[in-house]
Amino acid sequence: MSVVTLMIVGDSISHGSSGDWTWRYRLFKHLKQHDVTLDFVGPRSDLDAIATPEPGDGDATYADPDFDPDHNAQWGRPYCLEMAEIARKVAAHRPQYLLVLLGINDLFWYGHSADQNEANLRAFISNARTGNHDVKIILGTVLDTHRASVDPEFNARVSEFNRRLILTAGDMTTARSPIVIAATHAEFVASAHTWDGTHPNGQGELRIAAAFADTLSGQFGVGAPYPRPFPLVVEARKPAPAL
Repeated sequence: MSVVTLMIVGDSISHGSSGDWTWRYRLFKHLKQHDVTLDFVGPRSDLDAIATPEPGDGDATYADPDFDPDHNAQWGRPYCLEMAEIARKVAAHRPQYLLVLLGINDLFWYGHSADQNEANLRAFISNARTGNHDVKIILGTVLDTHRASVDPEFNARVSEFNRRLILTAGDMTTARSPIVIAATHAEFVASAHTWDGTHPNGQGELRIAAAFADTLSGQFGVGAPYPRPFPLVVEARKPAPAL
């Protein structure tokens, strides 16, 4: 059976932090249950150490380390920075599939216009294809956050980002390198599915993993759709974050 190679490209939502299972774990376990011969690839295999103030410092304290932890996710990572690095990483690790969940940091921390955000997304896609002309790309939509629920202007920016994400996928998809959307926002509600208004708790992890699993199955015949209703899961035991 051929090996399916996946690279998860993301920010803190995918990187996770001390004590997390991560949605990467949830997706890996689901695909293995459906007999997918699987290899997660990427330059990292860690979590972020939540007890220190520096972003991206490594921590290996997964709630359950029994999965393939390799990934390309970095706390604080936006499209506008990853677009300059993705070609090198794809060329080095040769994934068949990119599972991408970026964008919230572009909206939170960078003052780019909607046009500039779209241009950065397009550059990211083009550069990923430079690393592998045949790569299949699944773009996750930006998730709900507490800020979006209390800040109408920010919520409108998120909606516009997701609208352009979907349009860009349709515009740039090719037979050789298809681009499809994982509607990661569709079942995700920040008030119920995060532990701090942004980062997923166990229930949030399930919903992100499910959106990507549904897309892998429905669009590419990899694995099976994620079963609903979602099970109850034990939440991660988080150390105190750095102040």
